[in-house]
Amino acid sequence: MSETLILLLGQTPEDPVRWAFMANGAIQKADIAETADELAAIAGRAARGYVAAILPGEQAAMRSMTAPPKAPTKFRAAAAYLIEDELAEGLETLHIAVIRRDNGAGTALAVKKSLIENWIVALAEAGLSPDLMTADFALLPLRIGRSVVVYEPSRITGAAGLQGFAGERPITDGLVKQLVSGEDSEETLAFGNADKDRPNLPGLSVDWRGGSDEASLFCLYTEGIQSGGAPNLRQGEYRKRRDWHGALNVWRRAAVLAAASIVLLAGVVVADGARLTRLAEKLNQETLALHQSAFPGQANTDPRGHARTILASESSAPAFLFLATQFAESLEENGQIQVDRIRYNAARGEFSISLRFSNIDDLENLKKLLAGRGVVAAEAGGVRRSGVLYVGELRVSTS
Repeated sequence: MSETLILLLGQTPEDPVRWAFMANGAIQKADIAETADELAAIAGRAARGYVAAILPGEQAAMRSMTAPPKAPTKFRAAAAYLIEDELAEGLETLHIAVIRRDNGAGTALAVKKSLIENWIVALAEAGLSPDLMTADFALLPLRIGRSVVVYEPSRITGAAGLQGFAGERPITDGLVKQLVSGEDSEETLAFGNADKDRPNLPGLSVDWRGGSDEASLFCLYTEGIQSGGAPNLRQGEYRKRRDWHGALNVWRRAAVLAAASIVLLAGVVVADGARLTRLAEKLNQETLALHQSAFPGQANTDPRGHARTILASESSAPAFLFLATQFAESLEENGQIQVDRIRYNAARGEFSISLRFSNIDDLENLKKLLAGRGVVAAEAGGVRRSGVLYVGELRVSTS
Protein backbone atom coordinates (compact mmCIF):
# COMPACT_ATOMS: atom_id res chain seq x y z
CA MET A 1 0.00 0.00 0.00
CA SER A 2 1.64 3.22 -1.18
CA GLU A 3 1.35 6.08 1.29
CA THR A 4 1.51 9.83 1.00
CA LEU A 5 3.04 11.77 3.87
CA ILE A 6 1.50 15.24 4.17
CA LEU A 7 3.41 17.82 6.18
CA LEU A 8 1.50 20.93 7.24
CA LEU A 9 4.44 23.25 7.77
CA GLY A 10 4.60 26.14 10.21
CA GLN A 11 5.95 29.61 9.58
CA THR A 12 9.54 28.42 10.25
CA PRO A 13 11.32 25.08 10.82
CA GLU A 14 11.30 25.85 14.55
CA ASP A 15 7.48 25.82 14.62
CA PRO A 16 5.32 22.69 15.04
CA VAL A 17 4.66 20.56 11.95
CA ARG A 18 1.42 18.59 11.71
CA TRP A 19 1.76 15.41 9.68
CA ALA A 20 -0.26 12.43 8.49
CA PHE A 21 0.36 9.31 6.43
CA MET A 22 -2.54 8.95 3.97
CA ALA A 23 -3.62 5.89 1.97
CA ASN A 24 -6.88 5.12 0.19
CA GLY A 25 -8.26 8.50 1.23
CA ALA A 26 -7.88 7.82 4.95
CA ILE A 27 -5.38 8.68 7.67
CA GLN A 28 -3.10 5.77 8.56
CA LYS A 29 -1.12 7.61 11.24
CA ALA A 30 -0.97 11.25 12.30
CA ASP A 31 0.78 13.34 14.91
CA ILE A 32 2.59 16.62 15.42
CA ALA A 33 6.33 17.34 15.54
CA GLU A 34 7.31 20.22 17.80
CA THR A 35 10.05 21.20 15.31
CA ALA A 36 11.22 19.97 11.91
CA ASP A 37 14.06 18.05 13.59
CA GLU A 38 11.60 15.63 15.18
CA LEU A 39 10.40 14.50 11.74
CA ALA A 40 13.49 12.29 11.59
CA ALA A 41 11.48 9.70 13.52
CA ILE A 42 9.21 9.09 10.49
CA ALA A 43 11.78 9.52 7.71
CA GLY A 44 12.22 5.78 7.21
CA ARG A 45 8.54 5.17 6.61
CA ALA A 46 8.24 8.29 4.44
CA ALA A 47 11.04 7.09 2.14
CA ARG A 48 8.78 4.31 0.86
CA GLY A 49 6.09 6.68 -0.42
CA TYR A 50 5.30 10.20 -1.62
CA VAL A 51 6.04 13.28 0.47
CA ALA A 52 4.11 16.56 0.18
CA ALA A 53 5.15 19.66 2.14
CA ILE A 54 2.39 22.25 2.46
CA LEU A 55 3.26 25.88 3.19
CA PRO A 56 0.86 28.28 4.93
CA GLY A 57 -0.87 30.37 2.28
CA GLU A 58 0.12 33.57 4.07
CA GLN A 59 3.68 32.97 2.82
CA ALA A 60 2.76 32.61 -0.85
CA ALA A 61 1.01 34.45 -3.65
CA MET A 62 -0.94 32.71 -6.42
CA ARG A 63 -2.11 34.36 -9.61
CA SER A 64 -3.85 33.07 -12.74
CA MET A 65 -3.24 33.66 -16.44
CA THR A 66 -6.13 32.98 -18.82
CA ALA A 67 -3.92 32.48 -21.89
CA PRO A 68 -0.26 32.01 -20.96
CA PRO A 69 2.43 31.59 -23.65
CA LYS A 70 2.85 28.05 -24.92
CA ALA A 71 6.63 27.94 -24.55
CA PRO A 72 7.55 26.98 -20.94
CA THR A 73 10.32 29.61 -20.69
CA LYS A 74 8.03 32.38 -21.93
CA PHE A 75 5.24 31.15 -19.63
CA ARG A 76 7.55 31.40 -16.63
CA ALA A 77 8.83 34.82 -17.69
CA ALA A 78 5.30 36.18 -18.15
CA ALA A 79 4.28 34.84 -14.73
CA ALA A 80 7.35 36.44 -13.15
CA TYR A 81 6.50 39.87 -14.51
CA LEU A 82 2.89 39.49 -13.39
CA ILE A 83 3.91 38.57 -9.86
CA GLU A 84 6.55 41.29 -9.70
CA ASP A 85 4.05 43.92 -10.83
CA GLU A 86 1.35 42.86 -8.36
CA LEU A 87 3.56 42.27 -5.32
CA ALA A 88 6.15 45.00 -5.91
CA GLU A 89 8.77 42.39 -4.96
CA GLY A 90 12.10 42.01 -6.72
CA LEU A 91 12.34 38.92 -8.90
CA GLU A 92 15.77 38.10 -7.54
CA THR A 93 14.20 37.28 -4.14
CA LEU A 94 11.30 35.20 -5.49
CA HIS A 95 10.91 31.66 -6.75
CA ILE A 96 7.99 31.19 -9.13
CA ALA A 97 6.42 27.86 -10.08
CA VAL A 98 3.91 27.52 -12.91
CA ILE A 99 1.43 24.92 -14.10
CA ARG A 100 -0.78 24.75 -17.17
CA ARG A 101 -4.30 23.44 -16.71
CA ASP A 102 -6.39 21.30 -19.04
CA ASN A 103 -8.41 24.30 -20.26
CA GLY A 104 -5.24 26.16 -21.24
CA ALA A 105 -5.24 28.55 -18.29
CA GLY A 106 -2.10 28.91 -16.24
CA THR A 107 -1.38 29.30 -12.55
CA ALA A 108 1.72 30.85 -10.98
CA LEU A 109 2.76 30.40 -7.36
CA ALA A 110 5.43 32.64 -5.83
CA VAL A 111 7.30 32.45 -2.52
CA LYS A 112 10.57 33.87 -1.27
CA LYS A 113 13.63 31.83 -2.19
CA SER A 114 14.96 32.02 1.36
CA LEU A 115 11.80 30.33 2.63
CA ILE A 116 12.11 27.35 0.29
CA GLU A 117 15.81 27.00 0.96
CA ASN A 118 15.32 27.00 4.74
CA TRP A 119 12.67 24.29 4.53
CA ILE A 120 14.56 22.09 2.06
CA VAL A 121 17.63 22.17 4.31
CA ALA A 122 15.62 21.59 7.52
CA LEU A 123 13.71 18.65 6.04
CA ALA A 124 16.87 17.17 4.53
CA GLU A 125 18.50 17.22 7.96
CA ALA A 126 15.52 15.20 9.19
CA GLY A 127 15.97 12.72 6.31
CA LEU A 128 13.06 13.97 4.19
CA SER A 129 13.02 15.21 0.59
CA PRO A 130 9.54 16.39 -0.49
CA ASP A 131 8.30 15.40 -3.92
CA LEU A 132 5.78 18.24 -3.81
CA MET A 133 6.02 21.62 -2.13
CA THR A 134 3.11 24.02 -2.54
CA ALA A 135 0.75 26.34 -0.65
CA ASP A 136 -2.34 25.08 1.17
CA PHE A 137 -4.85 27.06 -0.93
CA ALA A 138 -3.33 25.61 -4.13
CA LEU A 139 -4.66 22.17 -3.10
CA LEU A 140 -8.30 23.29 -2.86
CA PRO A 141 -10.79 22.17 -5.58
CA LEU A 142 -10.04 25.15 -7.83
CA ARG A 143 -11.41 26.07 -11.23
CA ILE A 144 -12.30 29.23 -13.10
CA GLY A 145 -15.75 30.45 -12.07
CA ARG A 146 -15.60 28.81 -8.65
CA SER A 147 -14.78 30.31 -5.27
CA VAL A 148 -13.62 28.20 -2.32
CA VAL A 149 -13.38 29.16 1.35
CA VAL A 150 -11.98 27.12 4.25
CA TYR A 151 -12.83 28.41 7.75
CA GLU A 152 -10.32 27.18 10.33
CA PRO A 153 -10.52 28.28 13.97
CA SER A 154 -7.72 30.84 13.68
CA ARG A 155 -7.41 31.49 9.93
CA ILE A 156 -9.17 31.44 6.61
CA THR A 157 -7.83 30.12 3.31
CA GLY A 158 -9.50 30.17 -0.04
CA ALA A 159 -9.42 31.09 -3.69
CA ALA A 160 -11.41 33.03 -6.23
CA GLY A 161 -11.00 31.18 -9.49
CA LEU A 162 -7.29 30.35 -9.64
CA GLN A 163 -6.09 33.11 -7.30
CA GLY A 164 -5.51 32.05 -3.69
CA PHE A 165 -5.55 33.95 -0.43
CA ALA A 166 -5.04 33.29 3.29
CA GLY A 167 -5.22 35.35 6.45
CA GLU A 168 -5.72 35.30 10.18
CA ARG A 169 -9.07 35.63 11.85
CA PRO A 170 -10.90 37.83 12.66
CA ILE A 171 -9.15 40.26 10.30
CA THR A 172 -9.90 38.16 7.21
CA ASP A 173 -13.56 37.48 8.10
CA GLY A 174 -14.67 40.86 6.88
CA LEU A 175 -12.86 40.47 3.56
CA VAL A 176 -14.05 37.01 2.55
CA LYS A 177 -17.26 38.04 0.81
CA GLN A 178 -15.44 40.71 -1.15
CA LEU A 179 -12.78 38.19 -2.24
CA VAL A 180 -15.12 35.43 -3.40
CA SER A 181 -18.11 37.34 -4.81
CA GLY A 182 -16.57 38.65 -8.03
CA GLU A 183 -18.47 38.90 -11.30
CA ASP A 184 -16.87 35.70 -12.62
CA SER A 185 -17.86 33.58 -9.61
CA GLU A 186 -20.54 31.07 -10.59
CA GLU A 187 -20.50 28.98 -7.40
CA THR A 188 -19.04 29.10 -3.91
CA LEU A 189 -17.84 26.08 -1.95
CA ALA A 190 -17.16 26.34 1.77
CA PHE A 191 -15.60 24.10 4.42
CA GLY A 192 -16.14 24.70 8.12
CA ASN A 193 -18.94 25.11 10.63
CA ALA A 194 -21.91 26.18 8.51
CA ASP A 195 -23.95 27.44 11.48
CA LYS A 196 -21.09 29.53 12.85
CA ASP A 197 -19.46 30.77 9.65
CA ARG A 198 -22.51 31.26 7.40
CA PRO A 199 -22.99 34.90 8.57
CA ASN A 200 -19.60 35.75 7.01
CA LEU A 201 -21.06 35.14 3.53
CA PRO A 202 -24.44 36.90 3.65
CA GLY A 203 -26.41 37.00 0.44
CA LEU A 204 -24.35 34.30 -1.29
CA SER A 205 -25.52 30.84 -2.29
CA VAL A 206 -22.94 28.61 -0.62
CA ASP A 207 -22.42 24.86 -0.98
CA TRP A 208 -21.08 23.67 2.39
CA ARG A 209 -18.93 20.60 1.69
CA GLY A 210 -17.86 19.53 5.18
CA GLY A 211 -15.80 20.39 8.21
CA SER A 212 -12.40 21.98 8.50
CA ASP A 213 -11.00 19.94 11.39
CA GLU A 214 -7.50 18.56 11.02
CA ALA A 215 -8.58 15.15 9.72
CA SER A 216 -10.87 16.75 7.12
CA LEU A 217 -8.08 19.04 5.95
CA PHE A 218 -5.68 16.12 5.45
CA CYS A 219 -8.31 14.36 3.33
CA LEU A 220 -9.04 17.56 1.37
CA TYR A 221 -5.34 18.12 0.64
CA THR A 222 -4.93 14.47 -0.38
CA GLU A 223 -7.59 14.97 -3.06
CA GLY A 224 -5.77 18.09 -4.22
CA ILE A 225 -2.47 16.22 -4.46
CA GLN A 226 -4.05 13.41 -6.47
CA SER A 227 -5.66 15.89 -8.88
CA GLY A 228 -2.22 17.17 -9.87
CA GLY A 229 -3.45 20.74 -10.24
CA ALA A 230 -1.20 22.48 -7.73
CA PRO A 231 1.95 24.32 -8.87
CA ASN A 232 4.97 22.47 -7.50
CA LEU A 233 7.64 24.77 -6.06
CA ARG A 234 10.20 22.02 -6.64
CA GLN A 235 10.87 23.33 -10.13
CA GLY A 236 13.94 24.89 -11.70
CA GLU A 237 16.79 25.31 -9.25
CA TYR A 238 14.75 23.68 -6.47
CA ARG A 239 13.70 20.59 -8.38
CA LYS A 240 14.16 17.30 -6.60
CA ARG A 241 17.36 15.62 -7.74
CA ARG A 242 18.07 11.92 -7.75
CA ASP A 243 20.86 10.99 -5.37
CA TRP A 244 23.14 9.48 -8.04
CA HIS A 245 26.25 10.19 -5.96
CA GLY A 246 25.36 7.14 -3.90
CA ALA A 247 25.45 4.97 -7.00
CA LEU A 248 28.91 6.21 -7.91
CA ASN A 249 30.12 5.66 -4.37
CA VAL A 250 29.36 1.96 -4.75
CA TRP A 251 31.95 1.78 -7.51
CA ARG A 252 34.44 3.84 -5.52
CA ARG A 253 34.07 1.70 -2.42
CA ALA A 254 34.44 -1.49 -4.45
CA ALA A 255 37.67 -0.27 -6.04
CA VAL A 256 39.15 0.91 -2.75
CA LEU A 257 38.25 -2.33 -0.97
CA ALA A 258 39.65 -4.44 -3.78
CA ALA A 259 42.94 -2.51 -3.85
CA ALA A 260 43.19 -2.53 -0.05
CA SER A 261 42.56 -6.28 0.06
CA ILE A 262 45.30 -6.89 -2.51
CA VAL A 263 47.82 -4.81 -0.57
CA LEU A 264 46.84 -6.50 2.71
CA LEU A 265 47.11 -10.02 1.36
CA ALA A 266 50.37 -9.27 -0.42
CA GLY A 267 51.79 -7.75 2.76
CA VAL A 268 50.91 -10.88 4.72
CA VAL A 269 52.65 -13.00 2.09
CA VAL A 270 55.88 -10.98 2.35
CA ALA A 271 55.90 -10.93 6.15
CA ASP A 272 55.14 -14.57 6.75
CA GLY A 273 56.56 -16.15 3.60
CA ALA A 274 59.57 -17.70 5.30
CA ARG A 275 57.70 -19.07 8.28
CA LEU A 276 54.38 -20.06 6.76
CA THR A 277 55.10 -21.24 3.25
CA ARG A 278 51.88 -23.12 2.81
CA LEU A 279 49.77 -20.26 4.08
CA ALA A 280 51.67 -17.84 1.89
CA GLU A 281 51.00 -19.96 -1.18
CA LYS A 282 47.32 -20.12 -0.37
CA LEU A 283 47.12 -16.38 0.12
CA ASN A 284 48.99 -15.81 -3.11
CA GLN A 285 46.44 -17.86 -4.97
CA GLU A 286 43.58 -15.97 -3.34
CA THR A 287 45.26 -12.69 -4.16
CA LEU A 288 45.66 -13.64 -7.82
CA ALA A 289 42.05 -14.79 -8.01
CA LEU A 290 40.79 -11.61 -6.38
CA HIS A 291 42.99 -9.46 -8.63
CA GLN A 292 41.83 -11.24 -11.76
CA SER A 293 38.19 -10.90 -10.70
CA ALA A 294 38.48 -7.21 -9.87
CA PHE A 295 40.70 -6.29 -12.84
CA PRO A 296 40.17 -8.73 -15.74
CA GLY A 297 42.26 -6.55 -18.06
CA GLN A 298 45.28 -6.86 -15.70
CA ALA A 299 45.12 -10.63 -15.17
CA ASN A 300 48.84 -11.15 -15.90
CA THR A 301 50.04 -8.13 -13.91
CA ASP A 302 51.68 -8.43 -10.50
CA PRO A 303 48.90 -7.62 -7.99
CA ARG A 304 51.19 -5.73 -5.62
CA GLY A 305 52.63 -3.51 -8.30
CA HIS A 306 49.22 -2.88 -9.81
CA ALA A 307 47.77 -2.03 -6.41
CA ARG A 308 50.57 0.45 -5.68
CA THR A 309 49.99 2.09 -9.06
CA ILE A 310 46.28 2.47 -8.37
CA LEU A 311 46.80 3.90 -4.91
CA ALA A 312 49.66 6.23 -5.84
CA SER A 313 48.38 7.76 -9.07
CA GLU A 314 44.83 9.01 -9.66
CA SER A 315 45.51 9.15 -13.39
CA SER A 316 46.12 5.41 -13.43
CA ALA A 317 42.95 4.61 -11.51
CA PRO A 318 40.22 2.52 -13.13
CA ALA A 319 38.29 4.39 -15.80
CA PHE A 320 35.09 4.60 -13.82
CA LEU A 321 36.81 6.45 -10.95
CA PHE A 322 38.28 9.03 -13.28
CA LEU A 323 35.07 9.41 -15.28
CA ALA A 324 32.89 9.58 -12.16
CA THR A 325 35.01 12.39 -10.74
CA GLN A 326 35.11 14.41 -13.95
CA PHE A 327 31.38 13.97 -14.60
CA ALA A 328 30.43 14.94 -11.04
CA GLU A 329 32.54 18.10 -11.22
CA SER A 330 31.12 19.05 -14.63
CA LEU A 331 27.58 18.47 -13.44
CA GLU A 332 28.12 20.74 -10.45
CA GLU A 333 29.11 23.53 -12.83
CA ASN A 334 25.99 22.96 -14.91
CA GLY A 335 23.09 22.89 -12.46
CA GLN A 336 20.43 22.71 -15.18
CA ILE A 337 20.96 19.01 -15.93
CA GLN A 338 19.00 16.29 -14.12
CA VAL A 339 20.46 12.75 -13.99
CA ASP A 340 17.90 9.93 -14.19
CA ARG A 341 20.13 6.86 -14.46
CA ILE A 342 23.82 5.91 -14.61
CA ARG A 343 25.22 2.64 -15.94
CA TYR A 344 28.88 1.63 -16.24
CA ASN A 345 30.16 -0.74 -18.94
CA ALA A 346 33.40 -2.18 -17.57
CA ALA A 347 34.30 -3.83 -20.87
CA ARG A 348 34.16 -0.53 -22.75
CA GLY A 349 35.24 1.65 -19.87
CA GLU A 350 32.36 4.08 -20.35
CA PHE A 351 29.30 5.45 -18.57
CA SER A 352 25.84 5.56 -20.16
CA ILE A 353 23.98 8.43 -18.49
CA SER A 354 20.29 9.25 -18.98
CA LEU A 355 19.64 12.99 -18.64
CA ARG A 356 16.78 15.46 -18.52
CA PHE A 357 17.15 19.14 -19.33
CA SER A 358 15.00 22.09 -20.33
CA ASN A 359 17.31 23.59 -22.96
CA ILE A 360 19.48 21.98 -25.64
CA ASP A 361 22.21 24.47 -24.81
CA ASP A 362 22.50 22.91 -21.33
CA LEU A 363 23.50 19.57 -22.89
CA GLU A 364 26.03 21.21 -25.20
CA ASN A 365 27.50 23.12 -22.25
CA LEU A 366 27.90 19.88 -20.28
CA LYS A 367 29.70 18.24 -23.23
CA LYS A 368 32.09 21.20 -23.44
CA LEU A 369 32.81 21.03 -19.71
CA LEU A 370 33.61 17.32 -20.00
CA ALA A 371 35.80 17.89 -23.04
CA GLY A 372 37.75 20.49 -21.08
CA ARG A 373 38.54 17.80 -18.51
CA GLY A 374 39.81 15.33 -21.08
CA VAL A 375 36.57 13.31 -21.24
CA VAL A 376 34.83 12.30 -24.45
CA ALA A 377 31.05 12.75 -24.34
CA ALA A 378 28.84 11.62 -27.22
CA GLU A 379 25.07 11.42 -27.55
CA ALA A 380 23.63 7.92 -27.81
CA GLY A 381 20.66 8.32 -30.11
CA GLY A 382 18.64 11.47 -30.51
CA VAL A 383 17.24 13.87 -27.97
CA ARG A 384 13.47 13.63 -27.53
CA ARG A 385 10.83 15.75 -25.87
CA SER A 386 9.11 14.53 -22.69
CA GLY A 387 6.59 17.03 -21.39
CA VAL A 388 8.33 20.33 -20.73
CA LEU A 389 11.79 18.72 -20.68
CA TYR A 390 14.16 17.07 -23.13
CA VAL A 391 15.41 13.51 -22.57
CA GLY A 392 18.68 12.15 -23.91
CA GLU A 393 21.51 9.74 -23.23
CA LEU A 394 25.20 10.57 -23.05
CA ARG A 395 28.08 8.12 -23.37
CA VAL A 396 31.12 9.26 -21.40
CA SER A 397 34.55 7.69 -21.87
CA THR A 398 38.23 8.54 -21.90
CA SER A 399 38.60 7.99 -25.65
